Amino acid sequence: MALSGPETEVHREQLRKRLVVRLGGFIQGIGLSVLEAQEIVERAIADDPAASAEDIEAKARAWMLIALA
Repeated sequence: MALSGPETEVHREQLRKRLVVRLGGFIQGIGLSVLEAQEIVERAIADDPAASAEDIEAKARAWMLIALA
């Protein structure tokens, strides 16, 4: 059974928060603001919502580094 709209949004928000916490040291180390990091993680989730958390995290890390260039 697929998640409905509100359940999907809750899941995405929980995933975003969890990934930002997991990436906390990386975010701090590269000097990115938490707000910028949250936006990048949200875009990585939106890019492929069916991807695993690990794949989304890897994509978000790469996009954070690109954002610094």
